[in-house]
Amino acid sequence: MIPHTLESKPRLLDSFRLSAIISGTIVFVYCLTVVIGWYCDIHGLKMLFSFAVPFGAAVSYMVLACLVLLLAIFPDRKDVRFFCAGVSLIAALSGGFKLLETIQEADWDWFNLPLSGELANGVVLQFPGQVTPDGTIGILLVSTSLFLMTLHNARLDPLWQILLTITGAVALLPVVGFLQGIPEFCGLWGCIKVPVTLAASTLVLSFAVYSLRPGSGWFSLLLEPDMLGTALRRSIFALMVLLPAFTGLKAGAVATHVIDENTASPALSVLNLVAAISIVISQFVYAYRREQDLRRDTEKKLADLSSEMSAGTKSGGASTNLAGFSPRYAVCPTCSKQLAASVANCPDDDSTMKIVDKLEGQILDGKYKIVEFLGAGGMSTVYKARHIVLDKILALKLLQPHLLGNARFVQRFQREAQAMARMQHPNLLTVHECGFLEGVPFLLLDFIDGKSLDILIAERARLSVGQMIAIILQVSDGLINAHDNGIVHRDIKPANIMISENVKGRELVKVVDFGLAKMLESEQSVIQQKISREGNSAGSPMYMSPEQCVGDPADARTDIYALGCVMYECLTGNPPLFGATVLETFNKVMNEKPLPVSTLVEVPQELDELILKCLEKKPEDRPSSVLEFRTALKDIKERMSGAIRTANMA
Repeated sequence: MIPHTLESKPRLLDSFRLSAIISGTIVFVYCLTVVIGWYCDIHGLKMLFSFAVPFGAAVSYMVLACLVLLLAIFPDRKDVRFFCAGVSLIAALSGGFKLLETIQEADWDWFNLPLSGELANGVVLQFPGQVTPDGTIGILLVSTSLFLMTLHNARLDPLWQILLTITGAVALLPVVGFLQGIPEFCGLWGCIKVPVTLAASTLVLSFAVYSLRPGSGWFSLLLEPDMLGTALRRSIFALMVLLPAFTGLKAGAVATHVIDENTASPALSVLNLVAAISIVISQFVYAYRREQDLRRDTEKKLADLSSEMSAGTKSGGASTNLAGFSPRYAVCPTCSKQLAASVANCPDDDSTMKIVDKLEGQILDGKYKIVEFLGAGGMSTVYKARHIVLDKILALKLLQPHLLGNARFVQRFQREAQAMARMQHPNLLTVHECGFLEGVPFLLLDFIDGKSLDILIAERARLSVGQMIAIILQVSDGLINAHDNGIVHRDIKPANIMISENVKGRELVKVVDFGLAKMLESEQSVIQQKISREGNSAGSPMYMSPEQCVGDPADARTDIYALGCVMYECLTGNPPLFGATVLETFNKVMNEKPLPVSTLVEVPQELDELILKCLEKKPEDRPSSVLEFRTALKDIKERMSGAIRTANMA
């Protein structure tokens, strides 16, 4: 499943946006130079690199480059997007009419718009004027792709991406032909000598358009953080630099008569081919070695963790050594008595206890500075940490020292580390480091500056259908990646879904706590059941599937049941089934059917049916995979969007 979550990769998003700005600027400056050459009748500017570019083509490409720059600089401005859509549509229609004129071998004077009076050389510059077939095709394909891209319609994404691919392939032919010493191409209009600089501009402009929305459709494969995505991305960036560089090198050398075109072609062709192959292979090797090094390093640290835990358990030394390790405790300001951090008042003088944390301000491993305490549960304590070198905020998760003698809790900690080390996805937490702090195992994870879904539901009472779908789609993307890696979460619930804002101000959702259940205590029975309980059945009672309640093996459909519970709670404010006690909740989960959501709030019928299907007692009656579930939910969203647009038009 290809994720639709480019926003979760802000640095990568900035890199592509910068690429679009640079590419658009190059094309704009080149075409502006040619246009100035036509207006001023400067032969050297009209014939840059010894290739003449028609005035109409130069103007069209200059306008398209301006649109790319506007969209890259103002990505969130709807008025800019609508303006660019309108201008690109006009450019596409202009290219279409010009292509039709060329095919019919007509001369439509009424179609040409004069952009100057009679110049000194007696020429009147017209738009589009005389444009070569390759220029016409380039204008038509690029402007059409840009128009469809600005519509931000998921169903149109494959269409404009195919058009861009065709555009790049068509533009690549003259560039490769020029490098190979093939000066002419023969086709429908006979043999023509294609201005290679115009073809290179088409290629660069196509890449710029793609860079505006690389996270949509099948193009998002290039954004994957795995070996394939990294290698493809780096190879394309390198080739986009290599091809124009070799083209400019040869064109400049030939134009200045440094070398003869026929003499230079074989040498440059071989050099270009060797360089291209070397770049692609080197990027795949680099990505593979980097991934393997990361995997081996993580596996080694996990093995060290397992060995040290086993040795400590057998000798009893680890338990003794760590019994006194309590980085966070309470101190009485009156009598200086030290007690557990959970104690609010001194039992001797009733003074308010002051919390002391020995880790805050400390630097671990020479690069991680502990900023502040974030929270603690029955199994772990979490701190906010800053990477000194990268200036990046992370979350430090420590296993509670008193649990080190309990093999089951240590295994859960190891299981979470191993599971998260295998997964890399924008909707899942990333493990950056694992090891020991004074003998205590720890994980360094992504820091999420946001709130959990259960807090969001408590603040808003319930979410709208649109808000719920937007969140669950991202949760689904993360779970698809987890299931593809053979990992079932088994504890999906609102408290394990974190929501924050990314660089574009949109909600970014991450699924947390793989294999490490929280063991918090509470006096309220409902809250108790929302928290993962200690026992053989992993999960939280209100979100546990019937098979979990009886201890049967869990699979992907177990997470689908929990997703149904989460959707139900998002829309109604309460889980679908719960009782006053854990046993009563288990009994309802096993034997009762929840009320349809539509009986409590207004929702589309198909969404109501999908939620109830997820909550079926038998796993085989639920969607067979999260991918199937996500596809159904996405279809519901698109039908809702279509209905809203139809209503607005009416």
